[in-house]
Amino acid sequence: MFARSLRCIAILACLSVAQAYGAVSQVVTEIVFKENIAELMLAGETWKYANGDSYTGYWLHNKPHGKGTYQRLSGDVYTGDFRNGYMHGVGTYKSSNGDVYKGEFSQGLATGYGELQYQNGNRYVGQWLAGTRHGQGKLFYRSGSIYDGSWINDAKEGKGLMTYRNGERYLGDYKSNLLHGHGIKIEADGSSYRGTFSKGLKHGVGECSLEGGVIHVCLYDKGREIRDPAKLELAKAYYEKHQPVYEFDGGIAYHIQDEFTKARAYINTRNVWWEKTVALLETQLRIRSEDDDQFLYLIVNRYTGPGVYHLRKGEILASSLDGAAIELPDDIVAHIEIKTDEQGEIHGIFNIPELAHEESNKRFKIYGGRFEAQSQPPEIPEPKDRSEFLAKNRGAG
Repeated sequence: MFARSLRCIAILACLSVAQAYGAVSQVVTEIVFKENIAELMLAGETWKYANGDSYTGYWLHNKPHGKGTYQRLSGDVYTGDFRNGYMHGVGTYKSSNGDVYKGEFSQGLATGYGELQYQNGNRYVGQWLAGTRHGQGKLFYRSGSIYDGSWINDAKEGKGLMTYRNGERYLGDYKSNLLHGHGIKIEADGSSYRGTFSKGLKHGVGECSLEGGVIHVCLYDKGREIRDPAKLELAKAYYEKHQPVYEFDGGIAYHIQDEFTKARAYINTRNVWWEKTVALLETQLRIRSEDDDQFLYLIVNRYTGPGVYHLRKGEILASSLDGAAIELPDDIVAHIEIKTDEQGEIHGIFNIPELAHEESNKRFKIYGGRFEAQSQPPEIPEPKDRSEFLAKNRGAG
């Protein structure tokens, strides 16, 4: 409701009657920009327009300019910056229906960054364009649900994450406020669907997962699950044909998954090397990988050559999908298997069942990891906080 008011605020936009909402009208706009004020208005003075609206503040050529307050007959009040008769800059618009917008304006309309508190308890924080939610923004529903993502012309459009109060989540594409395109839907019971959506419904071939991680190919038609064996066989063939192919040709590679949204990424880089130190007759092996947007450190204490090793808290540091540092929780054990260690190269595989971000408590897992590490690191700088982690564990044993 208030977003509509912002599109056509009386004093600041020359809009047609067809575009006007509520008490806003073309007549008001005409009065603001066409009413002749016979006397010279000075800073701090008030003028009451013929339609009952009034303005108090700074003036330039008898137009609101600078700081001021405009009050409409309907009860709406704007306080903030003006330029040449338009709301322009930063201000607060209080609608008579209880909505309150605080943020940036341009040429009379909410444009830039702003926060709108709706009278019904919802709240939007993010980008605006010409009086509409447009760009990146968060909508907090009074129910407790949250949408965080892209907006176009006041509608959810593009990539977004919807978190529902009951624990359900959706991460993926939106079109005209509906789930549309590719996405991941996680139900409150932990089951999930990864695939395509059409007009808000599951539609097409997807990957379904029950609580516990058992994955199978599934098929939907406008929200209805198809269980016909013949059609499912065709769906499986289509799914397998269109699965991405990950070819390992050296370096380090692994999959990382956000356990909240089920978003995945495949990491592959040649920037991996090993280091060894000996203290008190025990060898510590460190597998290190660093790139522009990724890092992973695996520390194997009491290393004795090829075999399986168990890694615990303080022996793994990795980057999450957004680059934040994540570590093993206290009660989680990861496994690394060194396959070969000869002629200056160490080859191995690894899986990390859970990694956590300390501040947000976000959880991730790494699976399908493998590496072929050289003894010499590439020429890249070492950030201070990561080197401190390695130095702290360099002598552990």
